[in-house]
Amino acid sequence: MLFSKNTLKISLSIIALLIAYFLIIATIGVADKIYLSFLNAPIMAIGLYLIIRSVYKAQPQNFKYMDGFLSGLASGFLISVIFTVFMAIYLFEINPNLVQEMSASIPLASGTDEVGLLLFIFLSGVSTAIVSSLLIIPIFKQSWNTRGIRSSQKPLNQNS
Repeated sequence: MLFSKNTLKISLSIIALLIAYFLIIATIGVADKIYLSFLNAPIMAIGLYLIIRSVYKAQPQNFKYMDGFLSGLASGFLISVIFTVFMAIYLFEINPNLVQEMSASIPLASGTDEVGLLLFIFLSGVSTAIVSSLLIIPIFKQSWNTRGIRSSQKPLNQNS
């Protein structure tokens, strides 16, 4: 199950935190500093940890690697889409001057600054979701490579 009530609630909380963080740095006047966007990764990683943990707690005995990965990926995709839509509205309707400031910091193809900037924001979010999900899942997934399992199996290098 990709989106339970709890998963959706956590996803919306992450979106709210990302938007609040951006509005805070925009209010301070440093929104054009691209390196500050790296703090989006811990916000998303902590949220994805909570999402994968809620999926794990729903069925700890039957938790599969793909269940955790797909819930993290789907939530990360949803978060990235909504945050990109927010950024598009903010950049092109509320503060259009910020587009030129950010475009100067990010090398983009000329003539496609707006699309390139939004693509950069979206792909940053999706890639953060993929990497974070893959890093978080081993915390909850039990290994099959234990002594009990290995001794019950007959490895290829064992003569019997």
